[in-house]
Amino acid sequence: MGIRLVGKRQTKRTEYFLRAAEQLHIPVSFVDWEEVDQVDLAGEVVKLDPPSYQTADLFEMNDRIREYMDALGGLEKRECCFLNPPGGICRVLDKRACKEELAGHGVPVTDMFPERIGSAGELFGAMERHRCYAVFVKPVFCSGAAGVMAYRRTPGGDREAAYASCRLRGGELVNTKTLYRMEDSGEIRRLLDAVLSLGAVVERWYPKSSFQGKSYDLRVVWQFGRAAFIVVRQSRGPVTNLHLNNAAMELGRLSLSEDTLTEISGTCSAAMSVFPELAMAGIDILLERGSMRPRIIEINGQGDLMYQDIFHENRIYREQIRYMAEQKDFPQRRRHV
Repeated sequence: MGIRLVGKRQTKRTEYFLRAAEQLHIPVSFVDWEEVDQVDLAGEVVKLDPPSYQTADLFEMNDRIREYMDALGGLEKRECCFLNPPGGICRVLDKRACKEELAGHGVPVTDMFPERIGSAGELFGAMERHRCYAVFVKPVFCSGAAGVMAYRRTPGGDREAAYASCRLRGGELVNTKTLYRMEDSGEIRRLLDAVLSLGAVVERWYPKSSFQGKSYDLRVVWQFGRAAFIVVRQSRGPVTNLHLNNAAMELGRLSLSEDTLTEISGTCSAAMSVFPELAMAGIDILLERGSMRPRIIEINGQGDLMYQDIFHENRIYREQIRYMAEQKDFPQRRRHV
């Protein structure tokens, strides 16, 4: 049986996965997403990397992600083994459905408002009903901080502020790599209306633990039953995603207690047990300020690209290739016949 990578050419994911295979002397074939329908995958072990979206317009990106989910659905019928099966990737790609499943199994998460909220006016009403005046608004399907807004207001809305890396420009909702702070009520309402129109979840804004004056959370790459890599994501603002050029830091610098490290590991393990078909995932997790209680922010079934790893040991991809080469490690549920 051969190993196949499905992804995009000239990306760091493809380059460093194939580089790891070469170092291990394990053959890996590559096929671009645009060509995968013409390739026979029968009997192969397949890793699915995400496509690249060559657009900054979040309205267009939302459409491309829905098309991608359709493509994943088509791959479910292929007679091959998947590192992460298409259905499992889709289960966690939907932020709302993923968080509902986690919460239903008692996994601590950042709580969502239960309502489907489609406009700024509906959001303001929900915040008053829940007496929650600081929230994150996130498109259901986007990743990498695309379209994420952090919003807070006083009861009654006398004062408000929002943080976002997207802007409205000429009818487009444009994703940027810069976090903006807004206080103008009209600008905030227009941006909230645009983001909520994509289909979004609203979550309580939890104060995160901080280190040297910056708040932080963690990206944990969990694979094969353990944490393969953890990076600390620091920011002076409320959004810590590394796509916004925030600072990455080694976990050891936090000097976390053994109890906290054990709780982080247990939370990640419990989260992955809800999605047993996934061999690996990127798990974003915050530690609440004061209590240091871990909460899952979100899970990404393809969230394994860590620059802090590929530019050094490339350990994550090397482990995946070794695992894929050992056919006995694949349970029958990963085979589609």
